[in-house]
Parts: sequence; structure tokens; C-alpha cells
Amino acid sequence: MRLTLFVMLICLFAACRSPNKMPNDIIGIDKMKLIVWDMIRAGALSENKFGRYPDSLKMKSIQMFQQVFAVHGITKDEFYKSYRYYEAHPDKNKILMDSVYAYANRQRQDLYKRMR
Repeated sequence: MRLTLFVMLICLFAACRSPNKMPNDIIGIDKMKLIVWDMIRAGALSENKFGRYPDSLKMKSIQMFQQVFAVHGITKDEFYKSYRYYEAHPDKNKILMDSVYAYANRQRQDLYKRMR
């Protein structure tokens, strides 16, 4: 009887766990979108400045990515662990990428407004 009750309680706790809850060691979508946006910009800048020089491109890209990590107060390992988590969860990855896309559009619109 006790064993049956114990098994039922374990099943209840497992069933009540939210599938949308993210682990504590994963960077949240709001912060991750800013990091991904800055990584995209850093990669584009490196490609634009050093695209003709493969050795310099790789070295400068790594340096710029390290600067992005420092600005956001994270490590390379934290970023890539979170990035792999999002890749493994397509529903959350879609939300992240949609957020990055929307953020990029807002940034572009703000830039156009300032240029006028």
C-alpha cells in the first residue's frame, strides 16, 4: 500500500513538471536574443573587414566574439551550452530566432529614423 502511494506521488510530481520550464543554467530568451544579435553583428563586421584574409578573419572573429561575451558577462561555455539547448528544443529556438529577427527590425527602423 505504501509502495503504491509512493509510486503514485512520484508519477504525480513527474506529470506536474512544466515542459516549458528551462534549466537554471541556460541563458533566458530575452538575454540570449541580445547576445545572438551581437554575435551576428560581430561576425558580419569581421567578414566585412577581414574576409579576404582567412587567417586574420578567424583570429579577429574569435577576438570579437570574446568581446561580446565580456560585454554580456558570460563565458564561451555558457553561451554554447545555452545555444546547444536551444538547438535541441526547436520550439524554444523558434521563439529565440523570431525574437532576434524582431529585435533586428526594430534596430534597423531606429537607425533609419535617426538618419532622416
